[in-house]
Amino acid sequence: MATVGAILVVTGCGAGTSPRASDLARSTSRGPLAYVANFGFDDQPGTKIAVVAVGTGRRQPSITTGSLPSAIAATPDGRLLLVTDQGDDNLAVVDLATDSVIAHIPTGVEPDAVAVSPDGKLALVANVDDDTVTPIDLTTLHAGRAIAVGSRPDALAIGGPAGRTAVVADLEGNAVTAVDLSTMAAGPSIPVGLEPDAVAISPDGTTALVANLGSNSVTPIDLATLKPAASIAAGIGPTALAVTASRPGPGGSLVAGPTAWVAAGQDLLPLDLTSFKIGAPLPVGHLAEALAISPDAKTAWVAGQDATVTPVDLSTERAGHSIFVGGRPAAIVISPPPR
Repeated sequence: MATVGAILVVTGCGAGTSPRASDLARSTSRGPLAYVANFGFDDQPGTKIAVVAVGTGRRQPSITTGSLPSAIAATPDGRLLLVTDQGDDNLAVVDLATDSVIAHIPTGVEPDAVAVSPDGKLALVANVDDDTVTPIDLTTLHAGRAIAVGSRPDALAIGGPAGRTAVVADLEGNAVTAVDLSTMAAGPSIPVGLEPDAVAISPDGTTALVANLGSNSVTPIDLATLKPAASIAAGIGPTALAVTASRPGPGGSLVAGPTAWVAAGQDLLPLDLTSFKIGAPLPVGHLAEALAISPDAKTAWVAGQDATVTPVDLSTERAGHSIFVGGRPAAIVISPPPR
């Protein structure tokens, strides 16, 4: 069992095997948990969120939310888990103190992404099939009026001055749309690369990073001016982004310096957010679909298209044992225990 500051050693089920009964007991340590949306397939839609203890790699009891869970986010206080159920056109809200669904909130057609504001009071859902985003008041659990954006929005993130700017990736528009969360109005369309498929915000909240699946690149966007910088080559088929304020250095110590981690193909790529240069790829061992970083910033958890999640030790740059979670993982988030 790993502790914060140690190299993570993961034990658990291999791909294609069933979890042991002892692995399914809820962790008594109440350490961080990874939640994985099992989207499944159109002919076999998933309905569950797989749960893995980050400290041990052990499977926990799954949470059933609805049909085709496609995206997932947690509130900053660790109290709520938000899941877009694409097959039901709604957002499932899970109370993480009890692991129970407390609300299903109607969204637009085929919700495919969700993000939470830094203050935890607002969620925004991207609806890929009707070109809108739906704001959700997390204090009342009510949806607001849908906001029209670009063509096939399938990713978004919230940041900028006071955390009041949303950046929505318009997959078929080769652009992103800025949404002012103070006025709930869509702003300009900002050109990026081909098929933008993931968005993240730098740790200081000043820069949006857009992964362009179709042009194998990442485009930085200044959130004060809403101007894009030159795109950066980033592997083959980048599908996910995560950011950290520091990264592991020699001996596992943390070295200050904001970093974006890019899941591309079967690799994980570090992008230095000071120099905006890509580092050497870290092999994951399977085709990556989604990505989250542990709270201690020392391990990347990569959800793959082979029904597993794989921890990658960012100090040793080695992938650990894959953990079978079933279905077709579409998204992953790591949340601390509720406080």
